[in-house]
This record gives sequence, C-alpha cells and structure tokens, in this order.
Amino acid sequence: MIQEMYRPGDPVADILFNWLPLLGTLALGVLGLVMTARGYRHYLNSTYLKRAGQPGLARVTEKWVKEGRVDRSERHRTKPSKRYFLRFQLLDDPRAFSLKEVAPISLWNGVEVGDTVEVLYHPRRRLMRLAAWTNYSGTNAGAAQMAIGAIMLSAAIASIADGAYSALRSSEELIAGENWVRNKAEVLNMGRPADPYLRIFAPGSRMIRVVFGETHGGAFLGNERIIRVTPKQIEAYDIAHGAILVAWMDPENEFNAVLDLERVGAGER
Repeated sequence: MIQEMYRPGDPVADILFNWLPLLGTLALGVLGLVMTARGYRHYLNSTYLKRAGQPGLARVTEKWVKEGRVDRSERHRTKPSKRYFLRFQLLDDPRAFSLKEVAPISLWNGVEVGDTVEVLYHPRRRLMRLAAWTNYSGTNAGAAQMAIGAIMLSAAIASIADGAYSALRSSEELIAGENWVRNKAEVLNMGRPADPYLRIFAPGSRMIRVVFGETHGGAFLGNERIIRVTPKQIEAYDIAHGAILVAWMDPENEFNAVLDLERVGAGER
C-alpha cells in the first residue's frame, strides 16, 4: 500500500506513480479472462469435432507463409519462425463455409490452390479443421490456453483482493514500550490518500502528516510520519490541520514513537 498523500494538480504523475500498478493488474486480469474464454471455446469446438465430426473434402483457395518476428539483436543467430497457412472451403456446402488454419508443413508442401484436402467437420455447428492434425491437438491447445488464462486471472484477482482487504481493514496498531513517556504530536497537514485502493474501497479515509515531540512548528528533518485515519477516527477525535494529539515516545530514541488518537488537553499544550 502506498503510504503517501495525494498531491492534486498533476494527473500524469498520479497515473504513473499511483494508478499504473492497479491498471496493469486490471489489464492482466482482462487478458487472462479473454484467454480463458478463447481456450474454453477452442476446447469445446475441438471436443464437438472429436465426438461428432464427419470426414469430408475441402478445396484449397489460398496458400501463404507468415514469418514471425525476431529482435534485431537476435537476428544474427536466430531465424524467424514460419507458419504455413491454408484457406480451404468445404465442398458440396451451400453456405460456402471456408476456414483458414495452420497446416502441417508436409501437407502444405504437397498441395496447391485448387487441390482438395481431407477435413473433419461438424455440419450443424459450422466447425471444420484439417484431418492431418491429430484428434487431440485442438483439445490440448484449448486446455493449455485455459490454464494459462486462469493463472493470469487468478493472479490479478488475488492482487486486487489483497489491496482491497488492506484498504478495508483498520490501520496497524503499534504498542508503546513500558518506559515510554507521554508527549504530543502535531498534525501538519491532512489530505486524500495517494493509494488507489484506499480511494476506491475506503473513500472517506485520510492521510495525516504528523510531527512528534517539540519541533516548534515542524523542524527540518523532524520526527515526521504519515498515518492513515478512518472517518470514524476523524470524527471522534476531531482530527484536522493543526490538531495536537497524544504521542508516546521512547526516551532513548525519539524516532521510536507511537501516535495515540487522543486530543491533548489545554493544560498540556
């Protein structure tokens, strides 16, 4: 969680430093959802063809090669991969059902445009693929795509759930030592949290910058800290800019301090 105060007036910096991690997590989740849905569809269609597919013939209408990409730094030792495509149309089909698919290189080298190839098709669901591929290639590819998509989606959900839980739970309570002494802390300023999870799931929360001990208005490099407070705490203890709160400090090290959400009485100031 970002323990900082939101600074208005610079939306670009707000997006880059505060919202970008959450937006990246959301993009990962959307990509995982799309991959899971496409893998499920691929797996389902392959299962239909495996169980109820019929052998048939299709005419090759197009034939081409598509090369992959390789970074310039790797081109001296790595050749780009090639994918061999065929577009074919099912014969004796009044709906002119056609499909493009990556073909085995042995099949691709052995046919030309106008030749016929063996296919497996489902007449009612408009599904078709080359018979040269094994019956299990489609289902395996679909299952692998679903698994990768599910991992990405679950990682995004877990990250967002953790951020939401951290925003909804109360701040961590620190315990003062037995020999610590009572002192005071001044609220220097107060504002909205920079953390996007707090803005979404705990919109009433505020971040306060407090300085511990006697600093005469906040000395340079004073014992300052940013602390999150809830709307109930703000209302109960009347927390605002300039408020003086109770603090407990280690007499041997003043930077070991704990803020106690209690207003200092008039006689203690």
